[in-house]
Amino acid sequence: MKPQGFELAWITVSDIKKGIKFYTEVLGLKLEEHHEQYGWAELSGPRGARLGIAQYDPNFGFKPGSNAIPTFTVDDLEEALAELKQKNANLIGEIVEVPGEVKMQTITDSDGNTFQLCQLLKK
Repeated sequence: MKPQGFELAWITVSDIKKGIKFYTEVLGLKLEEHHEQYGWAELSGPRGARLGIAQYDPNFGFKPGSNAIPTFTVDDLEEALAELKQKNANLIGEIVEVPGEVKMQTITDSDGNTFQLCQLLKK
């Protein structure tokens, strides 16, 4: 597996509209994307990785106030996961796909720290 980059870390919020307002009006980030139907937004500064904010969903498992989830981009998620499974990585749940946008898989390291691998579907 060869990550292509570190492009995103994300957090959950109890109210995505308030979260967007805080990160744009208070922190000064620029709103790049907002997908209301998925409870998702991405913000950025003038350079560097994006910050994703997700509307809290109790079925998804990450509570507001938790640490950010680092996300590493890969070219082929299934290929990367096959390699990680051979190395006994701890995959959490199944692949989640937002059609036409992204496929992602949550994983924990040996200390229980959570991160994700994602494959961007839009070019």
